Order: sequence, then C-alpha cells, then structure tokens
Amino acid sequence: MKALGWVFVAIGCVYVFYCAAMAVWSYLEVTSVVEEVVNERASRTERQERATRVRDDIVKKMTASGINVDERAISVSDEGKTIDVSVRWNWPVIVYQEREYLAVPMKHERTFPAPERR
Repeated sequence: MKALGWVFVAIGCVYVFYCAAMAVWSYLEVTSVVEEVVNERASRTERQERATRVRDDIVKKMTASGINVDERAISVSDEGKTIDVSVRWNWPVIVYQEREYLAVPMKHERTFPAPERR
C-alpha cells in the first residue's frame, strides 16, 4: 500500500512538472507572437489604424498557435512614440469534460518604440 502511495505522488509530480512546462511554453509563445506581429505590422500601417491591425493580427496568430485567448483580453494602444501591448490568458491545469476547474492566470505586457512607416 505504501508503494502505491509513492506511485501516486510520482504521477502527481510529473503532472505538476508537465503543467508548469506547458505554462512556460504558452508564455514564450505569446511573447514570440507579440514581438513578431509588432515588428511586422507596426511599420507597415498608418498610425490611425496601427493598434487595430496589430491587435487583429495577434488574435489570428494566437488562435493559429493553439493558445486560447479571449479577444477582449488583448489590448494594444498607440501612444505616438510607443505601442503598448497587453495580453491576458488562463492556462488550464485541471480540466474535466471540457470545463476548467483550475487555471493559472498569465499576463504579458510590453512597450515597443513605434517605428517609422516604411
């Protein structure tokens, strides 16, 4: 019986490590997508529509990468000389029958210098 208890502890430790690794992966993926979109899109659009285009492209690429992010949780603001990007999402830890019982809230905020239009 004692050995069975240690097996459950080992399985729990592996699951915690897996969840942590996947949460780190999602953070790195979000960071990568935000940097890529801002570097690609910000210099190609006019200032009036820059924030909207960057936000729309971030939503598209997040969906394509498999990270579930609510559109309302992505904010992009163009402050003239800087572009502020904020992304919030939850990484599910315990899911049963497509319902999240435990999720880790995550956030990525970054300010980029606004590039000159090409």
